[in-house]
Amino acid sequence: MIEIINNKFSNLDTNLIKTWVKEIISSYNKLEGKLFINFINKRKMIELNLKFLNHNNHTDIITFDNCKKNEISGEIFISHYMLKENALKYKQTIDNEVIRLISHGVAHLLGYKDKSKKEKEKMMEIENKFIWMFHVKQIQNV
Repeated sequence: MIEIINNKFSNLDTNLIKTWVKEIISSYNKLEGKLFINFINKRKMIELNLKFLNHNNHTDIITFDNCKKNEISGEIFISHYMLKENALKYKQTIDNEVIRLISHGVAHLLGYKDKSKKEKEKMMEIENKFIWMFHVKQIQNV
C-alpha cells in the first residue's frame, strides 16, 4: 500500500506516482509494504529533524525506514517549503522536484546512503535512474 498525503503543490497524477514507485520496488525484487509519502510544512519538518535526528534545522526530505526483510515499508516526509526552494534553485518544475525527492526517499528505503561523497554520487545515479523510469511511465500513460 502506497499513500500520498497532502501533495497540494504538484499536478502529478497520484496513481501514476504510486504505480511508478511500485515498479521501482518490483525492479529490486522487493515486495511493497506500507509506504507513506507525506508533504509537510516547514515547522513540522524542523520538529521531525529535532525529535528524530537531533538537528535544529530544516531539510527537504526525511525518510524513516520500516523495511522488513524483502518488504519495502516506511515514511517519507517532504517539506513543501524546501520543495519550492529546490525547484527555484535547480531551475526545475515543482513536479520534477517532487519526483526527485520521492526518488531520493525510495532509494534510502532500498538501502542507499548519502553520507560520504561516493555514496552521494551513487545516490544521484540511482535518483536519475528512477526519474528516467518515471518519465518513461508518464509518456506511456499519456
